[in-house]
Amino acid sequence: MVGASYDFGGGFTAAIGYAGDETSLMTKEGVDAYGANIAYTADTYGVSVTYGQLERSTTEDSYTALNAYYLFDNGMSISAGYEVGSLGDKAAAVDETLAYFVGVEFGEVGPGTFGAAAGTKGSMTEVASNITEEMMYEAYYSYPVNDGMTITPLIYLKENATAGTPDETGLMVKTSFSF
Repeated sequence: MVGASYDFGGGFTAAIGYAGDETSLMTKEGVDAYGANIAYTADTYGVSVTYGQLERSTTEDSYTALNAYYLFDNGMSISAGYEVGSLGDKAAAVDETLAYFVGVEFGEVGPGTFGAAAGTKGSMTEVASNITEEMMYEAYYSYPVNDGMTITPLIYLKENATAGTPDETGLMVKTSFSF
């Protein structure tokens, strides 16, 4: 694997990367992955465009994503992302993927921060001109216990479109320490 990034200044950055099989680097027999990203970051917002390609012996998959965030003066923030993909080894009626998310954080709510997000459960694949949508949702509240520890309880829901497979609901608690 190899990667490089460059900061052009003024908020503009770019990065590229490559990963491949140890025994067949950049050959048709191996699996190679390439990626490139350009981004702009300002004081209250940022946007990035990313392209990725996965090459296997006879096929190539490619993905393009647009991500952005905005920070409001009141401490609230919103972020979103949208990705489309093309699967090289699939028939024309089933060769596209789609993924997206949107999240919002409400800044200070009491002693902590409240946030919520919704998005696709991985990439949705086109199925004969229709896309089967499986979604994920989460809500969390993050609060400091002291100067070095933060606790974040969250609840999530994962939808499953497969017949006979129930949706998943869960609770988690994350504890972060800093020294």
